[in-house]
Amino acid sequence: MAERSSAPTKKQLDFIDKLRSASPEREEVVFKFLDSKEKGSISELSVPETSELIDRLKAIKVEGENISAGFATGKQISFLTNLQDTEERRNAAREYLHKLGKTSVNELAINEASELIDSLMKMPRGDRLDASELAPTSKQLKFIQSLQKSPNGTGTISSYLKKLRKGQLEELTRKEASELIEMLKSSSQ
Repeated sequence: MAERSSAPTKKQLDFIDKLRSASPEREEVVFKFLDSKEKGSISELSVPETSELIDRLKAIKVEGENISAGFATGKQISFLTNLQDTEERRNAAREYLHKLGKTSVNELAINEASELIDSLMKMPRGDRLDASELAPTSKQLKFIQSLQKSPNGTGTISSYLKKLRKGQLEELTRKEASELIEMLKSSSQ
């Protein structure tokens, strides 16, 4: 059995439970997704697979769902990640999420994401964080996911995340993501 990059986080599992309980259609998507990945349960998925499943579930609109405007788009989430380029902006984003009772920008509604974007853009740029403190780019994450398929890829990712005490790829910094990419490239040669 191939080793996974890491198991889904508790936050991801809780969010999937929340999404799937809102609709039988979403429940069916979960079963089909697990079947397509040849997995018996969500906990067997890798972090990238879990993120893919969350995106598929979020795409299904549910009448009467608590989030009236729908979930934040991928572009909004990416932009929010890039806007958190100073410690002040990072703290403001954390406080905003906490105020809404959410743990991740992935849980924001479109209007909530827009509100946070506006708020962060009004904040001064200040002392920008260097690349070692910024979140990884979407290109880095996609490249890591493609390299994960190589021999030893999942093992390398799992070991690296464990060494850094990080639960998922999205928790890496840009610098750490670059280091992991180099490790994966050298291990696949």
